[in-house]
Amino acid sequence: MQQQLAKETKLIAALKQHYERYHADDLAALKELYEYHAENCVKAAELTEDTQQREEYLKLAREWTEAATTLQALTDRMMARRSNQAKPADDAPSLTSRPRRRRATRNPRKGRKRSTC
Repeated sequence: MQQQLAKETKLIAALKQHYERYHADDLAALKELYEYHAENCVKAAELTEDTQQREEYLKLAREWTEAATTLQALTDRMMARRSNQAKPADDAPSLTSRPRRRRATRNPRKGRKRSTC
């Protein structure tokens, strides 16, 4: 029985690796897949009469759920970064609001010829 559980645990790890490679560009789909596996583990636990096997299925369900939660947190961080990059910060000055530097101007009276009229 323990050997079978160890094989299942290794299988889960291999499946996660495979899924992460296959769904690397679509974390939402990967999260849904992990949630699907968690639900199936819970259903299997409900149908199992052997208490040790039931506990193992529930443990696997928790692992799949934790993996889905981790993906959700990662997705949330990525979305937050994207939204922060897309809009300028409110307190940052924009290019159009920079104060202009005053240029030195000539003295209009200096160098002007006086009229003799």
